[in-house]
Formats: sequence, structure tokens, C-alpha cells
Amino acid sequence: MPRLYFGLRPITVIVFTALAVSARAETNKAPELSEVVVKDDSLITNAPEGAAERGYSVDNVQNVGLWGTRKLADIPYSMTSTPAQLIQNAQLRDTDQLFKMNPLTQPAVPLSTMDATDPIIRGFTASTFIDGNQILGNSRASLEDKERVDIISGAQSFLNDSASIGGSVNYIYKRPTKQCLNELTLGNYGGQQYYQHIDLGGPIDDEGRFGYRLNAVNQNGETSIQDQKLKHQLFTLALDWHVTDNLLLQPIYSYRKRHMDNPSSWWNSIPDFYDFIPDPHKAYGEKYSYFNTVMKTYGTKASWDATDWLSFEGEYLRNESTDEGDRTINYHNADGNWNQYYYNYYPAPQRQDIGHLYAHLSFATAWLQHKVVMGYNASRMVGHQNARFGISLLNGLTDEHPNAPQPDTFKMGQWNVPNHTFRSAISERNSYKLGDEIAFNDQWSVIVGGSYSQLSSRQYIKTGEETKNYNKSKLTPTYSLIYKPLPFVTTYATYIEGLEEGAIVTGDFKNAGDILPPTVSKQYELGTKIDLDPLLLTAALFRLDKANQFSDNGKPLPTMLQDGRQIHQGLELTATGKVTDNLTIVGGATFADEHVEKTDDPSVKGKRPTDAAERMYKLYTEYSLPFYPQVALTGGVYYVGDSYADAQNKKKIPTYATGDVGARYTTKFGNYPTTFRLSVTNVTDKAYWATQNSVGMPRTVAFSGTVDF
Repeated sequence: MPRLYFGLRPITVIVFTALAVSARAETNKAPELSEVVVKDDSLITNAPEGAAERGYSVDNVQNVGLWGTRKLADIPYSMTSTPAQLIQNAQLRDTDQLFKMNPLTQPAVPLSTMDATDPIIRGFTASTFIDGNQILGNSRASLEDKERVDIISGAQSFLNDSASIGGSVNYIYKRPTKQCLNELTLGNYGGQQYYQHIDLGGPIDDEGRFGYRLNAVNQNGETSIQDQKLKHQLFTLALDWHVTDNLLLQPIYSYRKRHMDNPSSWWNSIPDFYDFIPDPHKAYGEKYSYFNTVMKTYGTKASWDATDWLSFEGEYLRNESTDEGDRTINYHNADGNWNQYYYNYYPAPQRQDIGHLYAHLSFATAWLQHKVVMGYNASRMVGHQNARFGISLLNGLTDEHPNAPQPDTFKMGQWNVPNHTFRSAISERNSYKLGDEIAFNDQWSVIVGGSYSQLSSRQYIKTGEETKNYNKSKLTPTYSLIYKPLPFVTTYATYIEGLEEGAIVTGDFKNAGDILPPTVSKQYELGTKIDLDPLLLTAALFRLDKANQFSDNGKPLPTMLQDGRQIHQGLELTATGKVTDNLTIVGGATFADEHVEKTDDPSVKGKRPTDAAERMYKLYTEYSLPFYPQVALTGGVYYVGDSYADAQNKKKIPTYATGDVGARYTTKFGNYPTTFRLSVTNVTDKAYWATQNSVGMPRTVAFSGTVDF
């Protein structure tokens, strides 16, 4: 009974609050309408960046690598920014929903299968950043404690030392507010996933030298997938200390835990496999399977404005994560049944230390205006593996099979060894950067820069013996030409090279723990941005050249390989902001041509890389009713084109499209601003393959209520 009461309590509060607000609205109907219906452009112009009133458009973005704060419309890269208010209003419960909506990203492995967050951008797996610092290996993120999520397409090694040519996802923590903030959200993310989220912030002292921001989330219950349960806990505390008027220290601590029982099974294919689509309401695994991830991030950032023309920035972060659990991998048979491998693994911690130092210098030579940046980035990651793991084979399972008994011993893997965690890899990266943005006049400017990167990696076995290593260094350039024919129009041409670490092979592969050789990638990009405040339109033509990495789809586990070059070229279009006073759009399209060249394997030459869709069309909209602006209707349509599961392009993953609908009601409960939200994702309950190994989420109904007290 206590558990039932706890589960119903949030929905009870929301329902009765809604009834009370509705009754109050009836008794005060005329004043409410007369106050809101008045057209006032200042509601848009005075609204903060990223607010719904501005169509979620963002003018300035921070943590753009060593360039610091920049105007989004003037950055010579394809980039989008998803603000906290859009995350909240669209009820983006996790990064899967964020990447589904974003026009630049192709969702990868669903979080119902494993706790991984890296999407595909321009046909390549993206890198994950926290406050501008790259997280290697196990990259995870929650959204409730993020002020924005900035996504940049393509290579950016000069900007932020990114190891991925495809692009990066930068999660920006919420920071202390100047005014007091007390916000409580109660809701349900779908199924029995009730949650509570508190967001507090403001100054600590009267002078405003100390500030804080605290976000805490508790989420627990059964998901929209049968017999699957998720527990998610998050605690993030950010502080500001204005030591002087020019020196700011910003400590932060974040703790995140995610535990899932009965995660959705991983699927491997046969040639006609994708004619079969598993029921998305079922996990097709075992009830006793689970995964558990814990991540801690803490550190401090310092910013010092030494003079009007000289400033410094430094930051240190430590990221610690640990995974444990087990997984089921299903192999579909021609007779309609499948074989299931049960893969058990023990805790494997990972630790990464990240830091940077940047200096910004502004001066003039004759008529030229210079903004010189100097930077140093450093990263050291220590990965661990457990010597003990097991694999068991369960044969001839059917769609309606009862759960197979949990094996008490394993015939494959390394089961008869001690439960021993050992250091398996050390990866280090050091980069030295120098760049100059030279403005000739209000219309023309160039960016010239270079990055000297040093990579090293060492791999170990359980005895402590070093088995593999590499050391590589290279100077890579970047050039951008920027032209503004009109004050609100920016055009650019950018070339950039990057030294990219070889992939650290994850536990999903036979060669887990291996580090593939580093490579040099190249990118060319032409783009234009039109800032029709509060609507931003962008277009970018690109060409990428990168090493080809792919899976051989072996059994019981595949092997990750590297051979040849991938050429990806195409066009990206985005639109974000207000089209009219009542209509907001966030969307875009991607058109690409992707193929493999310069490979020793004739079976993959000229073929498309695996898991990379060449077409994506996405549109999210909000429409405020003209006769009742407190109500907004929301919805989205998302299309992802076909891709291939194998390097030889014999196993095609079909095209899919999904739709969402929803509504939002904004009012006051007493003197407290209150918002109610309802959303339905995958409204048609479509079953589809999201990747070569996993299906998309079923229809999910979410609702929430937020009170700003």
C-alpha cells in the first residue's frame, strides 16, 4: 500500500491542482483574458534566450571551445542549441527524445537497451562533452540539470579537441541565477515512471557574490515496455563565487545513477531479418537481467577578466563511472525462433581527468581587429575491465516463451576465474592551440588557427602486462572565411583537419578493450545563416573524409574492425524560432551521400557505411491558440531514411517515421506560475528498427505539472 500511495501521489497533486486552477480561471475569466490577449512585441524581445516566447531561439552560446561565448548566427559551423525550456515543455525524458527531435542527429542505441547517449551525426558517431570538456568511453547524460544542449555537426578539433569528425554533443549545466528560483515538477514519463524534479537557485548572500543552483530528480517505476523497470536518481549542485569583480570561480558536483531491470535485448541479423520486427512493448530478454551505471562528475572552472583586452579561463573536471550487469543478445532463425546468448559482466570502473587553459587577447593593427586565442587541452582516461564474465546459450526461444531459468554457470567466456578488476587501458591527449580571428571590416573576417595534438594509448591484460600501445602527434590546421552581405546574414567557408583517437571498443564486441589506430580526418564546409530574430535559418554543404570502422556481425559477439576511408558529403538545413506570434518551429533536413573508398576489401568498396541514414526530415511545432494563448498545441513528425546493417550492404534497415502530439496549459495557482503538459510520443505505436540491433520505443504517454513558487 505505501508503494501505491507514493506512485499515485504525484498524479493526484497534478489532477487536483488542475481542477482548482480551472475553477479559479472561471471565476476570474475576464481579467485573465484581457491581460493576455493584448499583442505586445516586448513579450518576445524581452523574453530570455531559449524561452518559449522567443520560439526557443538562442542568440549566444557559451563553451564553444577556446572561442568562449559566441553569437550562434556568426559561428562558421553547423550548430543547434536546445534550451532547458524546450527540454521541459516537450517533456524530453532522455537523450533518445532529444536526438529524435534534433534535425542534425540520428538516434543510436535506445536507452531501453543500454545506458549510452552518443547519436550519429553526418553518418559518424558523435563525441560527448560536458561544459566543453570531452568525455571519453562511457558517455552518459541526464537532461533535467542542463541549461542547454549544443550540437555541432562535423569536425571541430580546433574548437574543443573533439575526437569525432561527425560532430559533438555538449551538455551545459544549469548555473546559479541572479534572482531566486524555486521550481517543482511532478510528473510521469510513461508507464509507471513517476518522477519528482526540484530546481532551486539564486544568490546566497546580500551582495550576490555567492550563488547556487541545485537540481535533484527521483524517478522510479515500470516503463512502457512490459516487465521493464527503471530507477533514475540525479543530484547536481553548481556554485558561483565572485572572488572579485573580475574573477569568478564555479565549482560543480553531479551524481547520476541509472538502474534498469529487464533491459531490451540486443538483436543480431540474418539476410532477411528486417522483415521481422519485434513487438516494441516487449523486452525479449530475461527478467533477471539488468544494468546499473553510476557516474560522478566534479570540478571547478575559473574565469578572470584581467583587462578590457585580456582574459583567461581554466577548468578541471573529473568524471568517474562504473558499469555492471548483464545483457541478452538474440539471433533470429529462419524458422521464426531465435537463439539467445546471456552475457554477464562484472563492475568495470572508468576514470577521466580533463582540463583546459585558454587566453583571449584583443588588439588592433592598423585597420585590422584581432581576437587571438591560445589554448591547452589535456585529458587522461584510465579504463578497467573485470577478468570474470560469462556467456550462456539458450536455444529455440519463441515469441511467447516463458523466461528461461537464470544459468548458475557459464560454458563460454571467462567464468572460472576470480572476480578481479584490472586496469585495461590508459589514453592520454594533449593539445596546444593558437588562432586569430581577423576582422577587415563589418562584413569580412577570417579565422586562422592550428592545433598540435599528442595522442598516446596503452592497453593491458589482467596480469598487468602491456600488450598494445601507440603514440602519435600531428599539427592540424583550420581556416574560415566569413562574409556578412547584410547585418542579419552570415556566409562562411571552413576547412578543418583533426587527429582522431582510435575507437575504444566497448563490451558489446569480441575485441572489447582494444583501441583502434588513430587517424587524420578532413572536412570542408560552406554555409549560410539568416537571423530573422526570433527565427534562425541555416544551411550547410559539407564533405568529410575519415577512416572506416565497422562490425563484422560475428557470433556470439561481433568484432570491431577498421579498413578504408569513408566519404560523407551532403546538405543540412535547420530552422528554429517564431514563424508568427503563435507558431513556433524547430526542425530541418539532412541529405547525404556516404560511401567507402580506398579499402583492401572489394566487398565494401563503394558501399554505404553501416547504420548511417542518408535522409532525415524533422519538424517539431507549437501553436498557441489566438483566442486562448494560455493553451499551446504541440506535435512533431520525424523521418529517418534507410541504412545498412552490414558493410557489404546486403541487410537493409528500413525507413521509419514517427509522430508526437501534445498540449501545454500555462496559468497561475494562487500567485504561483503553473504549467501543465501532456505529450504522446510515437502516437501511432509504430514498430520499427531504430538501429541494426534495436527497435524503437512504443507509444508513450507523459504528463507533468510545474509550479514556480
